[in-house]
Amino acid sequence: MKKLFLLAVLAGSAVFVKAQDIDEIRNLVLLGQVTKAKESLDKYLSSEKNAKKPEGWYWKAYITNQLSKDSLKTVQESSAMKMEAFDLFKKYRQMDPKAPLLVEDNYTPIYDLYAGFGSELAIKAYQAKDFDASYDNFKKAVDVHDYSITNNFVFNNGYKFPELDTLFIQYTAIAAVDAKKPDEAVVYHKKLVDAGLSGDTYADSYNFLVDYYKKKNDKTAFYEVLNKAKKFYPNNARYWTALEVELETEGIPKPDVFKKYAELVTANPGNYDVAYNYAAELFNYINSDDSKGVDLTEYKANLKDVLQKSIAIKSTFEANFVMTVSQYNNSFDLTDEATKIKSVKPDDQKKKKALQAESTKALDDAIPYGEAAMIAFKDIAKPSGTEKGNYRKLLTMMKNIYEVKKNPAKIAEYEALIKASM
Repeated sequence: MKKLFLLAVLAGSAVFVKAQDIDEIRNLVLLGQVTKAKESLDKYLSSEKNAKKPEGWYWKAYITNQLSKDSLKTVQESSAMKMEAFDLFKKYRQMDPKAPLLVEDNYTPIYDLYAGFGSELAIKAYQAKDFDASYDNFKKAVDVHDYSITNNFVFNNGYKFPELDTLFIQYTAIAAVDAKKPDEAVVYHKKLVDAGLSGDTYADSYNFLVDYYKKKNDKTAFYEVLNKAKKFYPNNARYWTALEVELETEGIPKPDVFKKYAELVTANPGNYDVAYNYAAELFNYINSDDSKGVDLTEYKANLKDVLQKSIAIKSTFEANFVMTVSQYNNSFDLTDEATKIKSVKPDDQKKKKALQAESTKALDDAIPYGEAAMIAFKDIAKPSGTEKGNYRKLLTMMKNIYEVKKNPAKIAEYEALIKASM
């Protein structure tokens, strides 16, 4: 009995030694027996002598990544295991910079981690609307990419990662935004913008950054991105201008803000939108309760001047319409002021006549702008409801002007146009 017992012990020892052989572990992996390979590897690495050998850590990394693919694991569990595998591959390369096992396999395990993080886990999480997990895994995929670039890895068939992983960087930025992490999203959007990329695919990165820096009131960063955006997306010029004007005027009360608008017009002499926005703000102020009791003479003069500058740059329906309304209102304001003068004193009568003359001139000045607005309206392919409404107001003003001027032919002409516009 003792002899038989001894043989059994010896047999067990032989199996134990065999299970700790690195070649046997490799064979178990190749046979797909990953769980058994892990058990053998844990025993192998429990030896202080073996733990000093780099190949054991390579296989631990490899096996950990394989086990992370278990469909029963959550995204978070798989991601944690893949990250552990990535760190182990790094450890293996630190122990043996030549990394023969990775080189022999054309760094396929590294590429597999990259695809696992980005194309599998991140996408899966995003589809489940787990944006935090999606962002985390896209970010890890980008980290694997950057590590591969830094170390000049060459994969199967000579493939190398491009210097900038535009797709996953963009996806990382999108997931960060959806995860409500704007400060982290900006890092990835900025990578694309700093690279000078353009086209519809990257427009959102410019939009995001100019808005982000505007909210942060970071003018240096704002203009750095804005100038690129203006260059690459000239069709969005009005939007870029609107953001710039908002940034420069935000928090400044009226009428103090008009000084800033005047500076912007001077700094952007050929920019229609800057001039028109200034005009619109002036017009709204003049016709608001805020201006009651204020001498509006200078504001009205500035309004006329800036509208003329706007129209000189681009003769639009909106600018000509505002000019027409402004002169029309000014005419009736002057008439009302003249009517209030009841005194028959020569000086008062002289002032009254001057006001009446100014009123007549304001109406005369309104006519060419009204006609220009009508022409510009016809050029609008699909006028909005507001534009259609303003066009009818314009026609009514023009009819009223000719009623004051007692011109029956013109009155009839505009009555017909008003009827046709209904």
